[in-house]
Amino acid sequence: MDNVTIISYPGPKDNSLLSLTDTRSRYMLPFGGRFRVIDFTLRNSFFAAARTTFIYSTEDESLESYVERYGPFAGMKFPPIRVVSREYSDMNTCYNLILDSNTKYYVIYNGDIPSILGFKSILQKYRAGKSRAMLFKIQIGDRASMAYKVLVIDQKTLLKTVNQAIDEKRTSPNIFEMVINIMVNAGVKTGSINAMYWPIKSVPDYYDLHWDVIFNPEIFNLLYEEKIIQSKIDSGGFASVGPMGRVSGSFVSDHCTINGTVSNSIIYPGVEIGEGAQVRDSIILPFVKIGPGARIYRSIIDERTNRDPENVRYDIDMNCKIGTESAPIKNSDFPESLFAGITLIGKDCLVHNEARIGGGCYVASGFGDKYFAQKKFLYDGTSVLK
Repeated sequence: MDNVTIISYPGPKDNSLLSLTDTRSRYMLPFGGRFRVIDFTLRNSFFAAARTTFIYSTEDESLESYVERYGPFAGMKFPPIRVVSREYSDMNTCYNLILDSNTKYYVIYNGDIPSILGFKSILQKYRAGKSRAMLFKIQIGDRASMAYKVLVIDQKTLLKTVNQAIDEKRTSPNIFEMVINIMVNAGVKTGSINAMYWPIKSVPDYYDLHWDVIFNPEIFNLLYEEKIIQSKIDSGGFASVGPMGRVSGSFVSDHCTINGTVSNSIIYPGVEIGEGAQVRDSIILPFVKIGPGARIYRSIIDERTNRDPENVRYDIDMNCKIGTESAPIKNSDFPESLFAGITLIGKDCLVHNEARIGGGCYVASGFGDKYFAQKKFLYDGTSVLK
């Protein structure tokens, strides 16, 4: 596979995941208990031993520094991983990157979706087809759809296609979808492949897929025993369960401190849970600090990005109650994105002590502090918005 370049491009920007992706690239979305989606993207390239990987994204400046920790690659003339953080409608830049990488084959796919793809076997099928280009539809369940696909193409054909788009002055928000569409219109040969591919279309999707991945022994063992996929979320130590801590039916990552009760939940690195707190049927993303006596049910608490904010001890303060245990409530503002009674608290939200937040609620990133400094209740299905 040394003669292959992999190009990962992002899907269309949408608001279906609310605060989970409003200020972060989908590549940087935490997934799988201690990873981010980009870790899966890089895993696919490392496993395939690709010579070069281009990761296109314009959404998150921290993506480049996160990827850099796999290297560093900054001083290399031809780094094995390169984040292209400019407008990817620039066809001339794309053309030059293809020339610079100078490999025989190119694999192009939507890589900001968590996936485990076997590019080696895909290349074998491509070569057996004896075509200059081949489009593989990814089979999810019983169905292979053009919505999820992998294009394998030789350098000469790819350069010709990109050059054609430049000559015709074509533009698109996503140049690689445009390249694929050009190939489809030209009658590219198609096939299908099986893969672990997890599109996330709503907040409950995100919630449910965590359990599908972490509590499926086949997938879990692949992620944690393969030793290729490696999170670069800063950790710094082992998980610690204190004398008053209890954990059951849960996944607890490293660098956590558990002094409360955690059941049927997923706890990311750096989380602290205070004495007497209860976390049930919930996902707590990195570095969140939950105060003593808090109750969190069927909720997603997004990460703390500022590790040491002044005068802030807890993100979820003492004796707060968040979420509902059973009621299948929809959010009234975003019924297609947030339903099934799940509550979402956005990044860097401060929920003041003794606040009560119902089921199906949504608090936009960074907007908890002002609201909960004045009010104690957020009723079922309602939101705190920008």
